[in-house]
Amino acid sequence: MSSDAAGTGSARSTYDVLWARFLDGTYTAGDRLPEASIAEELGVSRTPVREALSRMLAEGLLTPAARGVVVAGLDHDAKRRLFDLRRNLEGFAAELTAARARDGQIAPAWFARLNDAATGFAKAIESGDVRESTRINRQFHDLIVEASGNEFLADAHRRAIARLAVSTAANLGKDDWAHKAAEQHVEIARAIADGDVASARSLSEAHISDAQKVADLAA
Repeated sequence: MSSDAAGTGSARSTYDVLWARFLDGTYTAGDRLPEASIAEELGVSRTPVREALSRMLAEGLLTPAARGVVVAGLDHDAKRRLFDLRRNLEGFAAELTAARARDGQIAPAWFARLNDAATGFAKAIESGDVRESTRINRQFHDLIVEASGNEFLADAHRRAIARLAVSTAANLGKDDWAHKAAEQHVEIARAIADGDVASARSLSEAHISDAQKVADLAA
């Protein structure tokens, strides 16, 4: 049984395991997800796997194939639209979070977690650990979105990230962009801590715009 699947036995937990693999770059566009082998790997029956795959199919994360399903890819225009959405979502999230920081509505422990994510991301980049840098990068952005206090924004962001991750997982393997992204994380964290609403939004939007440019060059 896979370590990330230990204890899974329901459609929900199986779905969560597969969802995490979309986010961390384990799955990329075109990968086939065979029901039987996933069930064997996770140590569950085929029923929760089938239900999880059906849900992902309905959400657009998968597409039908001759024998089962494959991870859905994004064409250039679809990727651009998703980046446009992500830029606006993350800019708004940073604005809301900075406003809550300014008004003293965020606990000090949260700022410590955000700073830890920013420094941890930089360390992962320096060590060349793309998998770890991808994980911490997601953690950094998730912290800001979750602290915004808007659960609808958080849900929309989660869906957009899952669709983009399979097409942009390799971006952080590009040294120039990865180091620039690390610097931008520090700037965003500082603006939020300072309660600088305008800067937090503009820096976050610029960060996603730069990520989009890297993705376009890689296409």
